[in-house]
Amino acid sequence: MWTLQPSLPQKIGIVIYGLAAGLCTALGTSAVLLAMGIAISLLAQSTGWIHLGEYQPWLPMIGLEYGFFLGIVLGVLVCWKFLRSRLGDQS
Repeated sequence: MWTLQPSLPQKIGIVIYGLAAGLCTALGTSAVLLAMGIAISLLAQSTGWIHLGEYQPWLPMIGLEYGFFLGIVLGVLVCWKFLRSRLGDQS
């Protein structure tokens, strides 16, 4: 099947959109793990079932930090797959 190759402005838009999707994935992963850290910290504080010791107040920040690292990896994968599907084999 014959398709037209995207023009230069379209290619720039595709790259920017792919980078934005990757960045949103990284930030979303951080937000989810931050919320999980807050929830686990509150659960541990209110029930007393889990003893986190000195890490209890820092648990949301730890989730945010490690969530961002995980999000970077997932964001790169999302961006790569998006760019490969849009700019891939254009013959």
